Amino acid sequence: MIPNQGKAGQDLPAHRIADWRLRQVVDDTHQLSKVGGFLYLFGWAVIGWLGDVMAFAPRTALAIGAGLLLLALLRLWMRPPVDGDPAANRRWLRRFALVLPLASALWAGVQAWILLDARFGADTRLVSLIATIGYATVFANVYSTVRHLAAVGVCVLFVPMLVVLWSHPGDRALAVAMSFYAMYLAGALVRSHAEYRRRLQLDLALREQRDLYENLSRTDALTGLYNRRHFTARLDQLAQRAQQGGAGFILLILDIDHFKQVNDRHGHVVGDACLKALADRLQRAFAPHVALLARLGGEEFGVLFEGSQADALSAAEGLRHDLVMRPLECDGQRITVTASMGVGAFDAGTHGDGDGLYRAVDLALYEAKGLGRNRVKSLQPANA
Repeated sequence: MIPNQGKAGQDLPAHRIADWRLRQVVDDTHQLSKVGGFLYLFGWAVIGWLGDVMAFAPRTALAIGAGLLLLALLRLWMRPPVDGDPAANRRWLRRFALVLPLASALWAGVQAWILLDARFGADTRLVSLIATIGYATVFANVYSTVRHLAAVGVCVLFVPMLVVLWSHPGDRALAVAMSFYAMYLAGALVRSHAEYRRRLQLDLALREQRDLYENLSRTDALTGLYNRRHFTARLDQLAQRAQQGGAGFILLILDIDHFKQVNDRHGHVVGDACLKALADRLQRAFAPHVALLARLGGEEFGVLFEGSQADALSAAEGLRHDLVMRPLECDGQRITVTASMGVGAFDAGTHGDGDGLYRAVDLALYEAKGLGRNRVKSLQPANA
């Protein structure tokens, strides 16, 4: 297939923007969280050493460590889909939203155990609370790519701890402090998510600006077709592909007959309108999935066509006949124009490269003009 078919400079539709945002959320969520599970494992290693858990609950200690390791590895294994299909991205995000809080839930159980079991000393309790605060803060600020996911993680970590602290009269001061910090985390989560959304919007604006400049660099401003620069680059690429045994292609060059008379008689505004109307006729004459259309300059247009020379000639003759039978709508005026065309298939042995084919087809175009204009002149196949 010939890439970049038809007209250039098309704006991204709303569903494409939504799909791009979804893909960004999926990629960012995975990148931010894929190694986070190991933080819980590290925290448990510190707690287990500090509280000497192996001395009084070795099986439980090993089971907790194994569970945290398994969940950490599961995060690494759950990679986003490569193809970027929106439905696949949504399915991945739903599954990941179920897996991500599991380590937090396990840690919340560990935290409740430490607070309730008198065998853990004050130092171990303090370190575990600091770790829980840290994990909850990470959820609120890092996993803000999906707001409800971050909220679930914070609640899973903080609610069991707050329930235990408020249930013990001796921990009320600590419970009050933790409750205030939970409210701070709620506000931080909202701010972080809003900041992430603004960053996505900025990234999208920069992407659209980049695409706009890229389109402007390869688009003819008047007709919306590709310009000569882009057309020449694609011609060279297709010729190289054909030289290496790839698919062949057809080049057509079209020139409006006596177009200067249109400008002299009706003015350049009408003349420009005629060029735009002809560009629309080209779009209808050549199927967009097999043709790349360009304005080469002035009243000259080019077509790169992937298919047989017979199909290209048929489309060219159909366009020529259509121009004769149906006048162009040019700024409120109906103007009949004719066109001369040169058509030829690329042959590596005869033309050498894209520039060689262009020269040959351009000569065919001028032969058509010399024979009286309003006709299509084709190159003879090399084996004819």
